[in-house]
Amino acid sequence: MGLNRLEELLKKKGIGPEGSKSLQDIELNEVEALLTDNSYSLTTRATLVTALLMLPPSEAETRWLEKLRNEFRNLLPTALHFMIKHEDAATVFEKYLCSTLVGKDLNYDQASDAMQLILTDESVPAFQKGAFLEAQRLKRESFDENKAFFDTLWEHTDRLQTELPVLIDICDNYDGFNRYYNLAPFIAALIASCGFPCLIHGIDTVAPKFGVTSSSIIEQGKGNIIRTHQSAFANLQNTSIGWAYIDQSIFHSCLHQLKTIRKEMVKRPFLATFEKMMQPVRAAKGNLILTGFTHAHYRTEVAAQLKNQNKAAAAIVIKGLEGSSCPPLNRETIQILVNNDGIKDQVIQPTAFLRQEHTQLPFKSVTAEQTYAAGIEALQGIRNESFYQMLYYAGMALSDFGLLTKEKSMAYAEEHLLNGKAYQHFQKGLI
Repeated sequence: MGLNRLEELLKKKGIGPEGSKSLQDIELNEVEALLTDNSYSLTTRATLVTALLMLPPSEAETRWLEKLRNEFRNLLPTALHFMIKHEDAATVFEKYLCSTLVGKDLNYDQASDAMQLILTDESVPAFQKGAFLEAQRLKRESFDENKAFFDTLWEHTDRLQTELPVLIDICDNYDGFNRYYNLAPFIAALIASCGFPCLIHGIDTVAPKFGVTSSSIIEQGKGNIIRTHQSAFANLQNTSIGWAYIDQSIFHSCLHQLKTIRKEMVKRPFLATFEKMMQPVRAAKGNLILTGFTHAHYRTEVAAQLKNQNKAAAAIVIKGLEGSSCPPLNRETIQILVNNDGIKDQVIQPTAFLRQEHTQLPFKSVTAEQTYAAGIEALQGIRNESFYQMLYYAGMALSDFGLLTKEKSMAYAEEHLLNGKAYQHFQKGLI
């Protein structure tokens, strides 16, 4: 999905403390003109102002920011003036935003209230919500803020609590993949074929990646995407299926309604970290969560939040492909186990699960059609890259959650790929 010019400038500047680049004088002149151009989204304009105010400035940006502070009434839309003159903040949400813009952490109650307003209060303008989400990510959310955000999202989730003794829950980023195959639906069917129900969930498409999602894979198979809680649960209980997809539009309508804001702010917000952990169908004592991270900060933050929240039976957090729970085939990676015994940080090797080494190169761009074809081939016993990726993932999950030994996990998974049992589970789950 193409970006307009303002979004391009925001993407360049607003990636984050580690990845952002400085804007040059000519680009800052563009910014100055675009900020008062009402043909551009006010959310994008507010988010770019946020990035420029919060990220370390170059010499050129320092000069431009000084001009902005002196002439903001001429350079900014009136609605954004309070972002410079904080004493003009009139509402409680504007005050939360201003505190965040200057790097102050909100306390638990303030963060919870801010999240509540984002989800439910239509009187809070979209541009303020986008700027707040950007500011929090650039400031780096505190542990208490993240706990409040998680708790509030959890409270607004439409969740089916079940008596399932075990439910494996693949919790990958909802914006999908665009450099590697997204194999979650196929992996879910493979795990289910080994006797353990597996849940996946997500959204049709969302910023910033707009990648290949589980929804788009199921759509390639002519499957039922927008499932109810009850039909998803029926699939999970059915031993000949054992896996299910449920869409965010069904279990979290408040979050689903933020799709436009998330597109126009360009940056991935903290919503992406927690929306995937809401357990829309939940086992008796919580799900066995598989999730991933990219940046070093989230190596400890995600695991610590999961432990503190105490909503999951256990979790495996992986530094996986594109920040997913899928461990790379061609190198070691970090795995964090979260359970009643605490948090265990370790390194895992693909050769500990697979009999041979594999190469794995990223695509320039991958499509849902390519992904579906590769996944179906693997489920039909063809030993392609996806075959070994699915085998590794299933073996790791089943053994490291303590459901089966490593030997049995790998033997069952490989057998069910070769004899078509996993393929049958996948096909039945599409109906």
